[in-house]
Amino acid sequence: MRMMVSGKQTALRKLKYRIRQRLGLQPFLFLPTMRLVGNKRRHEFLVSPSTELVIEGFPRSGNTFAVAAFMLSQPRPVRIAHHHHVPAQIVYAVRRGIPTLVVVRKPDDAVLSLVIREPFVSIEEALRDYRLFHERIFPYAYGYVVATFEEVTSDFGKVILRVNEKFGTKFVPFVHTEENVERCFRLIEKWDMEDTGRSEVTEPTVARPSEVRERLKNELRKLFHLEENAAALEEARETYRRFLEAAQSRCSA
Repeated sequence: MRMMVSGKQTALRKLKYRIRQRLGLQPFLFLPTMRLVGNKRRHEFLVSPSTELVIEGFPRSGNTFAVAAFMLSQPRPVRIAHHHHVPAQIVYAVRRGIPTLVVVRKPDDAVLSLVIREPFVSIEEALRDYRLFHERIFPYAYGYVVATFEEVTSDFGKVILRVNEKFGTKFVPFVHTEENVERCFRLIEKWDMEDTGRSEVTEPTVARPSEVRERLKNELRKLFHLEENAAALEEARETYRRFLEAAQSRCSA
């Protein structure tokens, strides 16, 4: 009986995930739907005309560290839209001239981490979602700043400076010291426990370095490189290359 319930719960989670992914391609569908039936605790993360900054990206791309580092650097609360992981947030923001930062990570790493967090999502599905996410926002590249996972986690201060330069904002850059990084990790662990409702950090889900998650990734890599995933993997990698090339050309223009 317990297995049947677990199976039903998994099927329901997968259905909700797929519906969310589909709605998330269009702001005129996603935003009103989430405000009507979405998690009320996450309403404040939705983009709106009063949003001061959007920080978004495909799941497991450095979003959480970016948000934590940004928040800890500012002398005042800033209204940030984040952590819905759908193109609708970005498309809405760019169309309205709202400062927007898109974080991007190599599909090999982002997808493996996502499948560990959401085991009901197959590798092939996650790779396809990765491609669709970035292709959907590609036409709006003129209106956002791109930062790679490596930039976010090694020198996020420079990323904030690029946001300021593009949008004329005056956000305070993050100072990337060991002490400040540890402060970010503590905040991230707090958020993880709030999300799971547990009194301790869940290593496969927490958005900071984890030996447990790295071990799980290594176990999954064999499946990741199966022939059945080869086409989707190459498409996702090509999407990543095109995305970075476009971002670099805008910076040098």
